[in-house]
Amino acid sequence: MRKWRVRYAGARYHVTARGDGRREIFLQEEDGERFLRQLDHALEADDVTLFAYVLMPNHYHLFVQTPLGNISRFMQRLNSAYAMYFRYKRHRPGHCFQGRYGARLVGGDGYALRLTRYIHLNPVWTKAAQSQSLAHRVRVLSQFAWSSYRGYAGLAAGEERLDYRLLEAMNRATDSGRRAAYQRYAESMAGTEDEIIRDAMDRSPYALGDERFVEETEAELKEARLRRAIQRDVVWPVPKRPLLTAAIRQVCKQLNVSPDTLKRDGRMLGPTKGLALEAICQLSQASQRAVAQALGMPNELTVGHHRRLLARRMEQHEPLRQQLDQLLAASP
Repeated sequence: MRKWRVRYAGARYHVTARGDGRREIFLQEEDGERFLRQLDHALEADDVTLFAYVLMPNHYHLFVQTPLGNISRFMQRLNSAYAMYFRYKRHRPGHCFQGRYGARLVGGDGYALRLTRYIHLNPVWTKAAQSQSLAHRVRVLSQFAWSSYRGYAGLAAGEERLDYRLLEAMNRATDSGRRAAYQRYAESMAGTEDEIIRDAMDRSPYALGDERFVEETEAELKEARLRRAIQRDVVWPVPKRPLLTAAIRQVCKQLNVSPDTLKRDGRMLGPTKGLALEAICQLSQASQRAVAQALGMPNELTVGHHRRLLARRMEQHEPLRQQLDQLLAASP
């Protein structure tokens, strides 16, 4: 039976996909490089936030958030593009991936951080690594190139594709301190399994979090099944959103700024620019690229930069989050 999905705006997911028959899907470096390029494209096209990833020879893990509630569209775009490339490049007919991807809803920052560590530790849980010493496992972890771990741990430069806001949970005053603390946090489980995250995964195939979060998610699923005895994803309602031009006009009016000001000024506007861009993206459901083009900005990276900066500011300043909520609530 096809597993149901829960989809809503802002949902976070632990996503997994395996090679058909558990066969390898990343045979050479060029495969991993191609997948990451297609991941970048899918993240941008569907406005999805990436917190962590790992590419293993026969499967991959992603930890993502979907501000637009579009996990199915995002995964279809990503897996279809890579499958087409892989079949052509490797002359392998048939399916690339084994069935549908897995997607668990993730709740709570404590579980989110544990999940990130679980994803990063995948390379040390291979049969080859398990037979080695703890020091060898730590070395494997620090040298593994196909995950987001090295950026998290400060062993390499941060990746543009990633949102590192979960590092705030390390409770350190500086970015370097947070990354060093995360390295210790990850290495502490390099030789033993995190029973808390394992028990949480065994608890439900649909949700990852505390008991209340899991119970509420499964109750929603059960109710939806009773209402609609058909096989499709469960879509929780998302408010109607205006078109891009209308969203820009509306947000600029509420913030008392002009579109030209958003294009030109960055530091002068402070958090206002991030608030405007975040609200425009969410209200219009347009991609960052489309927003950048509509405002005459150089490219979508500028939009993404200001949105990530705003997210970090809102973690420390609740009135900013309330102001964003007010902007979104004012949508007709």
